[in-house]
Amino acid sequence: MSKISTAVFICGAGPVGLLTGLGLALQGIDTYIVEKREREIQATYGRATTMYCRSMELLEQLGVADDMLQSGFVARSAVTMNNGKRVTGRGFDSLPQSMINTLHDYFLSIRQKFSEDIFREHYQTASSKDVHYGWGVENFTIEKLPEDDFNVTVHIKKTGNGEQRVVRWFLLSSNYLIGADGGQSSVRNLAGIPMEGDSTTYRWVRIDAKMKTNMPEASHMGVIAIESPNHGNVLWIRLDRDVHRIGFAMTPKLLAKYPNGITQDEAVQEAIESVKPYTLEVERVDWWTNYGINQRVAASFQKDEFILLAGDAAHVHSSGFAQGMNTGIHDATNLAWKLGGTIKGWYSTDVVLASYASERRPAAQKLIAIDKLASAAISHDVKAVGAPASAPEEGGASGAAVPTVSPDEMMAKIYQDNIRFNIGLGVSYPPSPGNPLTRAPLAGSVPAGTRAPDAVLRKPGCQIPLRLLDVFRAGGYGKWNLLVFAGNPIYTRENIASLREALFAEKGLASRLKHLLNLSTLIVGHVGGHWEAFNGPAVARLYFDTEGAAHDCYSVTQADGAIVVVRPDGILGFAAQLDELSEVEAFFDGFCA
Repeated sequence: MSKISTAVFICGAGPVGLLTGLGLALQGIDTYIVEKREREIQATYGRATTMYCRSMELLEQLGVADDMLQSGFVARSAVTMNNGKRVTGRGFDSLPQSMINTLHDYFLSIRQKFSEDIFREHYQTASSKDVHYGWGVENFTIEKLPEDDFNVTVHIKKTGNGEQRVVRWFLLSSNYLIGADGGQSSVRNLAGIPMEGDSTTYRWVRIDAKMKTNMPEASHMGVIAIESPNHGNVLWIRLDRDVHRIGFAMTPKLLAKYPNGITQDEAVQEAIESVKPYTLEVERVDWWTNYGINQRVAASFQKDEFILLAGDAAHVHSSGFAQGMNTGIHDATNLAWKLGGTIKGWYSTDVVLASYASERRPAAQKLIAIDKLASAAISHDVKAVGAPASAPEEGGASGAAVPTVSPDEMMAKIYQDNIRFNIGLGVSYPPSPGNPLTRAPLAGSVPAGTRAPDAVLRKPGCQIPLRLLDVFRAGGYGKWNLLVFAGNPIYTRENIASLREALFAEKGLASRLKHLLNLSTLIVGHVGGHWEAFNGPAVARLYFDTEGAAHDCYSVTQADGAIVVVRPDGILGFAAQLDELSEVEAFFDGFCA
């Protein structure tokens, strides 16, 4: 058997595995990705389709967002239909209005085949590696052998011909195996990590097809929720190219109608029925599925230090609120920078990598709790969704309570109540004992552990707008951003001079942590250069917050300024006053080598 060495072995070449590999490759970390399915026999289309605004921000960090936008359908609209009439305040109506305080004020629809193609191409370019299809993990052992520095041995088997390889890898002092291999994860099963949660009786149908309909706005509307008495809350979504997706629930009526399961032709006919009184003509089916819904989360996202789970390997749920791939993107971008920095020796303890599990598992648990309600409402399971009920009407069945709120109304409420979390802008990691990566701020009002807001800036010279998130990216993937909000230099000039001297002293923070810090200075207004503003150089590269919008987003006054620390995943880690550099140093000293 041949032997291969690599820094990180990734099992699974779906979106999460590819994005994690890409994030590591951008940091110079060697990876080896296998996928048990041969590429040509994978589902050609279908699967995940919708990226929300926070996911697009995270994909932008990895450099893939532009290609995604060229391939998919950008949508900013949603509507709900009931019995041929438009209704408001239901379905996904709240989605467009919720995409605020981000320049990605849209959602993107693109089938997983095309997103995977983009992720794979970027991974191959960044890593100079291919993805190895048709190879599955047979077993692995964790052991420290005296003759080498390897900790994990993985045996992979080529599907079909039985050829085997032993994969061993070296990554400085430790090495890692990532299971991103889906709901039936072999890595999770071999690691003995149980899934906690339940199966449901719900079954849903999804069809991706070229279709014609006389439903108003169907060709250009981003998403339409159709309230059907027999098919649950029906999904209509515009996808890439000439394709739409229609989805409906196998309600008790439909399950009774098709006791032996539903065929493609029958599913198409039910799709036609589900949009009535509108007409629907299905010209070409690209993909369809009839799947059952499980709602489970792995008992642990990290085991024995070296084994990590991400994506569907760590959590499974319905597609009701389009959370699967979006949640996986959060997993991948949370894990990649922590693992990359750990491998490079940037962090002094294993607590940074351990925070992946302590941050992402609670987020997955919250998702599952929401999904239990959402899937029940979409399936019109009134009892499970907990819809308010009144006493039975006169002449009604004895003791049978009458729902006062419909499942469709309940679905809208569930979606609205959790909308910021659903679209990712509200995903947060509050400060907690044992996690040094977020600390209650001493300046501004953006809570630690929440998304760092974006804003429009200008740079010296050409007055073309520049986004703050572009400034974050300029330092390279995996680096921390230290933003000096200098406010109005008339008030902050002396503090800036003192801060600059302390930062760049021989043992100053900027000198000690130059390898992991990207420093920037923001002032309110516009000047000809550093010296005009500060009677000396700025702390770092200078950008103009011409109207003070960035300062306002972070609640930093022009008279006081602030130091803001942003994690590599765009999460606010800490903030302090300009004269509180010692507090910033203490923050980094809590986890940096």
